[in-house]
Amino acid sequence: MKKYLKKCLGTISVLALIQGCSTAKLSNEGSNIEVITALDRKDCKNLGPVFGKGGGVFGGTWISDESLMEYASNDLRNKAALKGATHVVVQNHQVGMSTGKNGGSTSTVTQQGIAYKCPS
Repeated sequence: MKKYLKKCLGTISVLALIQGCSTAKLSNEGSNIEVITALDRKDCKNLGPVFGKGGGVFGGTWISDESLMEYASNDLRNKAALKGATHVVVQNHQVGMSTGKNGGSTSTVTQQGIAYKCPS
């Protein structure tokens, strides 16, 4: 029984660590945020910087690069929505790598932007 319990706890711990990496789902509010690369409107209020992150130390290397970018974008849009934004101007992104004896892989993606609230 003890052996079975240890195995179960070990499996649960690994699953928790993998789930612990940031895989942000897009919230209802975040889905209303317009992502743009430049803002030429003068009637919008700058709400400040926002940062979105996808991946993490545990699990990030097992997630595709495309999914890491999607998770970072979702996190960015969700955080902009929390500030009351309608738009986010994406400024850049950063990719983190993990390395090992067999090479490396992308483990995290961070996106940076500025949140804006624009009238309808």
